[in-house]
Amino acid sequence: ACAPLYHWRTLKDSPEKDPVGTCYVAIQNFSAYAEYSPCRNSNADPEGQGFCQAGFSLDFYKNGDLIVGGPGSFYWQGQVITASIADIIANYSFKDILRKLAREKQTGVAPPSYDDNYMGYSVAAGEFTGDSEQELVAGVPRGAQNFGYVSIINSSDLTFIQNFTGEQMASYFGYTVAVSDVNNDGLDDILVGAPLFMEREFESKPKEVGQVYLYLQESAFLFRDAQILTGTEVFGRFGSAITHLGDLNQDGYNDIAIGAPFAGEDRRGKVLIYNGYSNGLNTNPSQVLNGAWASQSVPSGFGFTLRGDSDVDKNDYPDLIVGAFGAGKAVVYRARPVVTVNAQLILNPMIVNPDNKTCQLPGFQLLVACFTVRVCADFEGQSISDEIVLKGELQLDSLKQKGAVKRTLFFDYHQSHHYFSIVIERQKQLHCRDFLVYLRDETEFRDKLSPININLNYSLDESSFEDSLTVKPMLNYYQKSSVTEQAYILVDCGEDNLCIPDLQLSAMPDKDQLIIGEENCVMLVINPRNDGEGAYEAELHIKIPPEADYTGVERNNKVNEV
Repeated sequence: ACAPLYHWRTLKDSPEKDPVGTCYVAIQNFSAYAEYSPCRNSNADPEGQGFCQAGFSLDFYKNGDLIVGGPGSFYWQGQVITASIADIIANYSFKDILRKLAREKQTGVAPPSYDDNYMGYSVAAGEFTGDSEQELVAGVPRGAQNFGYVSIINSSDLTFIQNFTGEQMASYFGYTVAVSDVNNDGLDDILVGAPLFMEREFESKPKEVGQVYLYLQESAFLFRDAQILTGTEVFGRFGSAITHLGDLNQDGYNDIAIGAPFAGEDRRGKVLIYNGYSNGLNTNPSQVLNGAWASQSVPSGFGFTLRGDSDVDKNDYPDLIVGAFGAGKAVVYRARPVVTVNAQLILNPMIVNPDNKTCQLPGFQLLVACFTVRVCADFEGQSISDEIVLKGELQLDSLKQKGAVKRTLFFDYHQSHHYFSIVIERQKQLHCRDFLVYLRDETEFRDKLSPININLNYSLDESSFEDSLTVKPMLNYYQKSSVTEQAYILVDCGEDNLCIPDLQLSAMPDKDQLIIGEENCVMLVINPRNDGEGAYEAELHIKIPPEADYTGVERNNKVNEV
């Protein structure tokens, strides 16, 4: 924990005190701790480290060593400092608070043109050179003539390796940085926040919405062009905080949380969760966390600071800690276990012969054509109980609009939809349940050509989980919770059940001549013929001239007479 505004009164005969900053380091569940103030010395002045504000930003190497940002050193050129936690603990002495660590490393003073750059405003650790040794990343939000930049710095000698520069002046590019392997290629990627970025839809009215840049590493020293995420709320400060979350939804890709501390209703603040995939981050957030404290004299700043990838409740899923400085609160969001369900619909048979009436309806002396709808499912997921219960809904002939005749009904319920539950055990590869469905009599419907859509919707029955679980599992967000299959009615159309008719039509009036001025009745004799496969739902359209009046149709078994 750090206090970047910690003041130190130097040994000079002066009433002034300088904000050198300090941090407290603890190990082994606070069994040992020590103060670490690397900028505290006997000559603390603005041209030196008097305004260092050490601890303004902080991160750790994977070996546990500390990275500290001090953006106020050397007339606010800024600097980064690294030290071993073991050295800090071993060498701490309350009586010798100016003692320097032998293996401590600090970036030094630069030419005056680097004044007011704020190096160390943000820091992170990652591996970018291919040597398996981590480098550090430092944000310099007022560098490069206020365009801002982010530097990759060698951890051994603190030399500068590579820079990424912002695209808009005063956007505060580098305000925050984070490192994560977003696309699971084994290479660390860099995320950079620019919370003051202005979107210029119209040059006269730019909107401050903030941006986050994702640089995917392709190989050592080589990064793709940035993927850009843009905030949607004016003055929301999207990108003020970014954190690596770990794999929330257990899909093999790391996820990211981004803070917008002044967005939302009453500027309560928001945190947006973005899921990783093979090509970066999904552009739409999978979840938005909203602050609970309304803005008073000071906004709550929910999302101003973030910390992820810590399993607070030990359920094998990473949790998220959100800071709200204006409310003096920190909120812990515990990740819910994710259940991935593999559900199937199996129809037997898929093509139903309406003449094959082998099922007798209960309570009726009536034989009907029927088929079986089998619902099968299994599941997987980390830290899930050995048994789950799914709530399901089966809909028959679901493409038919409300009020239309449903061609199939459930055998036992005489309805076109049915709700049910199914218990799935982890040990079983697939758990199935059968439903018998019958086809209505052909006199009750006309449509024999369109497929019979059978749709399954399912959800988790949360009441089946133990009451002791305060964080209950949820279905995989990126997986559909519905399955659709199609059955077909057997028609006289060959083995493929696809009808290719060959319709022929002849028409002849019963009179050759009409006498003008008299009332003439004309009968048009129409003879249709089909030389191909069955023609279902065929229609005859006759356009009558405006001078004639239509009277009716006379039918017989051989011809239709109009």
